[in-house]
Amino acid sequence: MTELPRKLDRLFLKLDRMALSVEQCLSDLLFAVYSQNTTDAQAIIDGDEEIDNREVEIERECIRLLALFQPTAGDLRKICFAIKVNNDLERIADNCVSSAKMLAILVEEHVAVDKFPAFRILSDQVVDALHQTIRLISTEHDVSAAVSIIGNDRRVVDRCYRNFLQEVFGEKEMTVNKVNSFYALTSIGRAFERIGDLCANIAEDIVFLSTGEIVRHSLKNDDE
Repeated sequence: MTELPRKLDRLFLKLDRMALSVEQCLSDLLFAVYSQNTTDAQAIIDGDEEIDNREVEIERECIRLLALFQPTAGDLRKICFAIKVNNDLERIADNCVSSAKMLAILVEEHVAVDKFPAFRILSDQVVDALHQTIRLISTEHDVSAAVSIIGNDRRVVDRCYRNFLQEVFGEKEMTVNKVNSFYALTSIGRAFERIGDLCANIAEDIVFLSTGEIVRHSLKNDDE
């Protein structure tokens, strides 16, 4: 094995670890939200710096590989893939952090997400999407599974998000007496919807890594 493939293997190990850290961040967020544990929520906020540092480390390694080896074809695709996925994973963590910051408002106004059944469905869908996406990053690059993740985001996750908003808007007390919680709930819902979008983005990059095709707009048009 030449030097570049070895360095690419190490790069992808770092990317795998980043992905697993982000998945744990989402899991910790849901535990904090459902238990209304602001201490756990603060731990998520405090842990964001470590994920940011990992993102910078991976990006720097990608730039070094581009500069030192001037890769082409499949090796170039791998580095482009790592750069894009690395950024999307960091953005998923950012959405977890923004949701964690909203929890204190819900606790202060005694509002629990359990009051809104659609949130459970939305969060389950997003957790599953992230789990499936990370599996594709770390163990296999299954194009058909990636396309399924993209379609699920547009058909299922977006619908679950709309249903959750309808439930929140349907609670008159939220819009009249608990405006801060109304803002917190809609912000959390939007963060989960964005996480679903970012999983779809990564799935599109998996298709690119495997086939060399940029499918973002073509798949959108096919779905519509």
